[in-house]
Amino acid sequence: MEFKKMIKDNNKYKKLFYFIFVVIAAIIITFVLFKYPQQGVADQGDFDRVMTSSGLSLLDSDKDNSDFVRFYDYTVTNYKISWNIISILLTIIGSSIGYLIFSISAICKLLGSDVFKTQYLAIAYSIIYIAGLTLLLKNLKIKSKLKLFLLSIIFLFIFLDGNYLIWFNSLYGEPMMITTCIMFIVSFLNYVNYKYGKKDDTRLVRNIVYVFIAAFLFLGSKMQVLTALPFIAVLLGKILWDNRNSIKKKTLIKLGVFFAIVVIYPVQLNKTNGNISKDTQYNSVFFGVLNGSETPEQDLIDMGLNPEMAVEAGKHSYLDSSEYEKYVPRADVTESEFYSKMSNGKLAKFYLTHPKRLIEGMEYTASKAYITSTSLGKCSREDSEESIKELNRFTVWSTFRENHLPAKLWFIIGVYLSIFAVSLCTFIKNRSNGEVRNKIILLWAIMLIGAIQFPMPFVGNGKADTAKQLFLFNFIFDIMLVTFVSWICFSVIDLFKNKLIIKR
Repeated sequence: MEFKKMIKDNNKYKKLFYFIFVVIAAIIITFVLFKYPQQGVADQGDFDRVMTSSGLSLLDSDKDNSDFVRFYDYTVTNYKISWNIISILLTIIGSSIGYLIFSISAICKLLGSDVFKTQYLAIAYSIIYIAGLTLLLKNLKIKSKLKLFLLSIIFLFIFLDGNYLIWFNSLYGEPMMITTCIMFIVSFLNYVNYKYGKKDDTRLVRNIVYVFIAAFLFLGSKMQVLTALPFIAVLLGKILWDNRNSIKKKTLIKLGVFFAIVVIYPVQLNKTNGNISKDTQYNSVFFGVLNGSETPEQDLIDMGLNPEMAVEAGKHSYLDSSEYEKYVPRADVTESEFYSKMSNGKLAKFYLTHPKRLIEGMEYTASKAYITSTSLGKCSREDSEESIKELNRFTVWSTFRENHLPAKLWFIIGVYLSIFAVSLCTFIKNRSNGEVRNKIILLWAIMLIGAIQFPMPFVGNGKADTAKQLFLFNFIFDIMLVTFVSWICFSVIDLFKNKLIIKR
């Protein structure tokens, strides 16, 4: 009876603890996003794609306003909901942010409003994010009250940093990317805890479906997440394989079809954004390979391209057409001389045969790591005539990370190797423990997703917008730092506890 009472009291404590965590998280988000003047991130040209695929457009008053400033300096939070058959079809095949926007727009329509506000989106992200972080704390199954308290404080300061939250009040894909990343981690941990913690399989299929849904939304959140597909596919395939004898054949077939959809969806998403691919392809060569190269003509020859194109070395695809010598992006001559002859395979071959150039590119990328802040405008013109470009709301962690963590390739590799070494030892020690083994495999998959994100900005887009393209890498790197720091802290706590027990 006394043991049962202890369990009951502990459950009450944890429920109260999670409630307090949710309240504090909500207060932080309210302070960052909704304190006057409300802050967000201005459009740098990315919103049109999202608006087109989710049935949004500029308000008529903004279209007709000659003083209306839309890009870079000021946020625009209000948009017109303009649904039609085409926009609905585009939502279905578009990025997963479209599903969230479409759902919010449907509620607005039901309430008689034709205006979509990015603040509604920020609220939706906040609910998903807080729920994800709370469930993550819960599914980590930490029994020690001191450890749980310590980890929750770390969560609040790192994952609720203002430079993560500020993106919620915008139409960028970054917040969808990190919220669905957290939900995928949570759903996988929930599945593992259920599979190895319960004797019956009554809710097993449901928990597997949650993992598949989270994977679908995460992979569709942004085009750059396509690189995560192989690792997500392996995890989902492992789930199906591990449960092949626990699930009915018909259900297993249905899950197999769902698996195929999850794999095909991000590939299709990438194909439907061909114009963006052309921009990044142009940047990868002219603003990447040739940018600062001492031998641009030879580099072009090595890639099987016309060496005369060296005249455009160091230029990206977003300049005015008058600034190019001859090879203007998407022009007929560029189409025939560059786009038709260039491929990702040739780019990969170039860097594999020129490893020094790749290392130089990674060193440049490392110098841009840890930056989640942005110089884009944070407020609307109505709230501030002067463009506000700095954020000083709960940015302790991101300020420390940008200014004090070594932005060096050796440091990033060192953190990866350290975590891998510790987790590998734990994996070997627990090779007969399915729960621990699967959780470490999840950690490795997340680490690999972050690792493959690191070279992609430079290799795939040159030196264009590197810091923004490292957003997911930075988020995953923070997850790794939290994992490593908490492991050290927990080890110290256990050491002190053992010493106290020995003394007694």
